[in-house]
Amino acid sequence: MRKKTFFSGNITIAAPREFVFHFLTDFDNNVKWIEGLKEEDAGPPEGGMVGTEIKQSILIHGNTWHYEGKVVECREDEYLKIHLGDKKEKIYLDYTLTEDKYSNTLLNETGTIVEGTSIHRWLTGFDKSTLQRRLDKFKEVVEEEYRTR
Repeated sequence: MRKKTFFSGNITIAAPREFVFHFLTDFDNNVKWIEGLKEEDAGPPEGGMVGTEIKQSILIHGNTWHYEGKVVECREDEYLKIHLGDKKEKIYLDYTLTEDKYSNTLLNETGTIVEGTSIHRWLTGFDKSTLQRRLDKFKEVVEEEYRTR
């Protein structure tokens, strides 16, 4: 089955890449920026982020969605890849971080799905602005945390 990108967004964050990456990979922070996150359980990483299991309950358009997944790839301060879903439905979230000469972080989030699944049909019509708002909220929260640390 083919994978299809359903979202790709970029933001520039006024904070160093290391700070942004550590904020992103501290899953206790997710409630601060993921709209509708009702519950999350992310097992503590043993020997690094890869393999960290994630369970989320998120309220989206009045419905609660339950996801399970794990961190499948991680390069310190540069890249994080998460798979969410189950055996039939998978969402792949890739976060790539780079830093400009002013120590600002460029964060790219790309979401892909397997074509032909029910979640593919749902996300094809999904309001992409919801995901962009989530990135914008992430920027706002990280910049505030960085300023007040």
